[in-house]
Amino acid sequence: MKARLLSLKVCLTFGLIMGLFLSACTENDFQENGKVKKSLNASIKEENMTKFASILSKAVYERKEVREFLKQESLKQFDKNYDVLYYLVKDETIGNETLRDILISYSSVEELEKIERSIPLLNIYVSRIEFFDILPENLDTDDTEIPVIVSKKSENALFFNGVEELSFEKGEVPNFHVFVVNENSRVIIPENSHNARSRGRVIFRSPAFEGTNSHSSDEELIVGINEVGQKAINAFTHFNKDDGSISQKGFQRDFIYYGITPQNMTGSLNHSVNEYIQFLEIDPKVYYDISGQRDSQIYNRDPFIVNSGVTRKSRNGYTSAELIDRMWSKGSYDFRFEVYTSSGAPIIVFAPLRPDQIWDFNIDHSYRHSTWFRKSKHTYKIDPSKFTSKLVVLPNPVNIGKWDIKNGPLTRYLKIYEDDEGEELMYKETFEMSFAHETNFVGNKKISLGLKEEVNSTIGVAGNIESPTTITKPIEINVLRSVESDYLGSIKMYFYDPVLQEVSTNTNSVIVHKYDTGSVKVGLVVK
Repeated sequence: MKARLLSLKVCLTFGLIMGLFLSACTENDFQENGKVKKSLNASIKEENMTKFASILSKAVYERKEVREFLKQESLKQFDKNYDVLYYLVKDETIGNETLRDILISYSSVEELEKIERSIPLLNIYVSRIEFFDILPENLDTDDTEIPVIVSKKSENALFFNGVEELSFEKGEVPNFHVFVVNENSRVIIPENSHNARSRGRVIFRSPAFEGTNSHSSDEELIVGINEVGQKAINAFTHFNKDDGSISQKGFQRDFIYYGITPQNMTGSLNHSVNEYIQFLEIDPKVYYDISGQRDSQIYNRDPFIVNSGVTRKSRNGYTSAELIDRMWSKGSYDFRFEVYTSSGAPIIVFAPLRPDQIWDFNIDHSYRHSTWFRKSKHTYKIDPSKFTSKLVVLPNPVNIGKWDIKNGPLTRYLKIYEDDEGEELMYKETFEMSFAHETNFVGNKKISLGLKEEVNSTIGVAGNIESPTTITKPIEINVLRSVESDYLGSIKMYFYDPVLQEVSTNTNSVIVHKYDTGSVKVGLVVK
């Protein structure tokens, strides 16, 4: 270690490398919920950050599993940087203990709680300095001599096994792997993070920071405010409550299609509005199903892994594009969307997507340094069980038409397939469709917010297909489809589902109402 400490190199750049190295060490300029939050006393925060660096340095010195954990978490790039947010991972298990339990074993409950309270966005960054070929991907977790650095006001301090071994100027960058303790500037922790619903999730300060972490089925679809259309944003300003009131979110389409507000409860259909499938998440578990058609004698669009492991004997490894070219066959998956309304053939639209557009592969990468007797060697391994889903913003949104509930149903059905070549058969699909009573309309005008009941004319949203506000009947529709296509689930959509769940002008992001087949998550926009 002493020799390593003496090998520090001064990197006289104009801040670019330090921006990569200490990615979140500056005071952030953001405000939360329109209120400027009081910053903690700078000296107290620095003191607690330094204590955490000392504690962490003991853990990473003595325990290989901690080094491995931090490396693997950083490679997920949850905020599109090699960051490990302590708030998100502190309760993750490493062997039979959580990360928090391990750190407490090197300090105390009281000391760690004090640190947690004072620095909610406590972060561990795994250094990446390409100039020195220092990459998280080639961090050797067998190396016990990986120090921890913390940025102080006037200097950087380096800790090794709990002891501050060295301090150096802010412009100096070590030419070896380090863990950096800092504050994350890319996310916000929800104010109600103590609640079960909000615990363990964050809000990105910009959609551009939302990275490659996988989304479980109960997580929201969070997208940029400019990606959902102004009509939906305007609808949310009128209808944004969860209390069943006249301003509830379920009435958003009344505004979007008919211009109805709580103050003006009549309006005519806007024929220029259409709905689109804009956002998708494809569960990686479907890889084994949708990559099944591999016969080279027939035309197909199913890409699949042809090489699960590749190596390169060189100081420089493969780029991401080179790895995809060597590991995957050519082509795209062809996702087929069938939208069923009350009459005629379904709307059928296709969206071709490459594997790298829908999944992060989380490729295992190891690096062997060169010696007098051997060359440097990079080894890469790909495993579908380690894939995580991406939020896909379709470059060409899937148009599923407008929603005219005077002449059509309140319900729609969406079936999703990955389309494959093969014999085509005619299938008969049967759906229960709900229709609004004609008493909700006078000529071309809708004359109520929500749905009027046929008998007593009270206002309310139909809770189910037996409600007196609607009429229900089965509809049969024929569709021609390849027998080889892979079924990915179906969705029932209702006119009085919300379009948007939340809007945050503070973070320029929105939570889109999510539909989930179990394999595919779908988010809609109206334009």
